[in-house]
Amino acid sequence: MSNKHLFAGVIALAMVVWVFSGELVSNVVTADEADPAVQASQVRTVRGIESVAMARQQVLAVRGQTQVNRMVRVKSEIPGRIEALPAVKGSRVKAGDLLCQIAVDTRQSEVNEARALLTSARLEYDGVLDLKRRGLQSEINVARANAALETAKARAQQAQLTLQKTRILAPFDGVIDVQPIEIGDYLKVGDVCVGLLEVDPMLVVGQVSEKSIGGIALGDQVVGTLLTGQNFVGEVSFIGRAPDAATRTFPIEVTVRGGGPEMRAGMTAEMKVPTGVETAHLISPGSLVLNDAGSVGVRIVDGESIVRFHEVEIVSEESDGIWVKGLPAQIRLITVGQEEVFDGQRVNIDVSPLAAIVKS
Repeated sequence: MSNKHLFAGVIALAMVVWVFSGELVSNVVTADEADPAVQASQVRTVRGIESVAMARQQVLAVRGQTQVNRMVRVKSEIPGRIEALPAVKGSRVKAGDLLCQIAVDTRQSEVNEARALLTSARLEYDGVLDLKRRGLQSEINVARANAALETAKARAQQAQLTLQKTRILAPFDGVIDVQPIEIGDYLKVGDVCVGLLEVDPMLVVGQVSEKSIGGIALGDQVVGTLLTGQNFVGEVSFIGRAPDAATRTFPIEVTVRGGGPEMRAGMTAEMKVPTGVETAHLISPGSLVLNDAGSVGVRIVDGESIVRFHEVEIVSEESDGIWVKGLPAQIRLITVGQEEVFDGQRVNIDVSPLAAIVKS
């Protein structure tokens, strides 16, 4: 046999082997793809948690400003010269403390005189009554004596009240903010002795939109923080009925007791005002994904092991996660692998705790 015939035979044998080997490979792959066990092994497994919606207090962030509870200009009710100013500007006073002492002058003498006249009128009235019982006095004289007695009582009371008004007292606990007079000044009726501020309790006043005002109730507890970093707790003591004409927001007042000397009027405060109860899920921020439309949501696994995308609304953020709503009450949330699956895909979800996996 020539070399040409030998070489041609080798090529033909190689082609036959190649053709039959391709059919064998093709048959093997087809058999594997039709095997149910192989198909089951191709279902993706993801990790997740079982989450149950919980009731939580809705909170509205409101910026407010501190105000004094009361501000009063304590004025003189009688004229006179100032003899003493026991309380000075900036000092704290208690209810009933002396603020300004007006000179007594002749007022004590007027009280003594009025008391003497009252004693005389009472004796005269008693004498007239005794004569009337014996039939020696008319009804007219009895009435005149009684009128004189009542007049004497009124004058005595007036003189005593005028004497008391020489001592101008604090109407409530507070801080003296204004003191426009000095010892020796002469006060007329209506002149200011001091300006008094009630700083405990304090008020924090804020504005709430008409959308949220309906969820706020009197007595609700409010927590807040001043720009200085001081925290405080108060309760809603006033809810406005009429909105601001420019902003269409309603005023609310929060009463804070025991705020301390660091809490002053005119300070900015951030408050968290409760506005009702809602149900939401507490999840990790890492569970959030974006769908093809750019909506923020999560991927969950339904009862048939199918992946479903649910758009969510972020309610608030906390140190241990975020609160979201818009989900069913009970879900199986994908926490690992949510970026690698798609809506409608069948998956296996493992919800066993990581601690159990590590222990095993």
